Amino acid sequence: MTQIGSAEAVVAIDPDDSIERTRARLQGAPQGVGVVLGDDGRLVGTVSDAAIRLAVLRGVPTDAPARNVMSGRPITAGPSTGDAEILEVLRSHRLRALPVVDEQGHVLGMRWLDQAAIGPPPTAVIMAGGRGLRLRPVTDTVPKPLLRLGSTTIVERIIAAVAAAGAEDVYLAVKYKAEAFYERLGDGAGLGVKLHYVHEDVPLGTAGSLSLLPVPDGPVLVTNGDIVTTVDFARMLDFHWRHGGAMTVAGATFVSHVPYGILATAAHHLLSIEEKPDRSELCNAGMYVIEPHLLRLLSPGTHADMPDLIAHVLAGGMSVSVFPILEKWFDIGGPAEFERILVQFATGEET
Repeated sequence: MTQIGSAEAVVAIDPDDSIERTRARLQGAPQGVGVVLGDDGRLVGTVSDAAIRLAVLRGVPTDAPARNVMSGRPITAGPSTGDAEILEVLRSHRLRALPVVDEQGHVLGMRWLDQAAIGPPPTAVIMAGGRGLRLRPVTDTVPKPLLRLGSTTIVERIIAAVAAAGAEDVYLAVKYKAEAFYERLGDGAGLGVKLHYVHEDVPLGTAGSLSLLPVPDGPVLVTNGDIVTTVDFARMLDFHWRHGGAMTVAGATFVSHVPYGILATAAHHLLSIEEKPDRSELCNAGMYVIEPHLLRLLSPGTHADMPDLIAHVLAGGMSVSVFPILEKWFDIGGPAEFERILVQFATGEET
């Protein structure tokens, strides 16, 4: 079915605003889609969260104006357009929302697809079985996903985030100190989800425990259990649906400093020296959306890491998309990183 938003639900975007500011404003927009209006108040384009992320992948800086990512020929509906026609348009173009305009081009509201119109709800899987050796001695008594950040634990933050994205069933892959998760989280009712535990008798890697799951009807949202992020998983699921691939991998930007001058050469000739540069790379962020049929590629109870599954998918000629993270993302590795995150939560800088 489709749902219609009121005129107040429309988020108007200034085309001269930066892409970063625009992305922040779209967090309150129906399905992450905003409208761009001309000086006369008429519709001139739309901007979506997905379009912003695609632009970033192309190298467009986030301080560039929003007009750089605007669709200047948006698909629209009229005030008398019926639900069946709107549903067909949204599905055929893989759009989550479109503006409703009158004959003069003034925006009257938004129509959008809810999750039920797309397909079954996502199933979430959280990998929480690791030993957390780099955080010893802290993790000698508490598993890393159960470490507290602010008023709650890492894993409870993740569960709340996947629940907000529509996940009703959440599978928690556990091994090390599994009983601590049972005691803290129970059946998930207090967190608004149905929590299922997948116990690994032996370590199965970052993908192997997926082989122990019943194959669901909808997409599978997988995340490591030691990640702290402000990513809206609903936008990641939308991105995956829009591109129609077998899998989507979240990518986080990692900047490393090279402490030496870099030589650019042609044969034995020196062309230039770049002194102590910073290098920026898009790295695997430990979060994925997987089409359910991919779970059948895994042998039950056999060790497999996510790069192994990704390689299998690519070798099979299937499409894998990359969802660039523009929000905050922390991978809690060693004590220094954990301490830095604790400071941010203590000072309110994590949002």
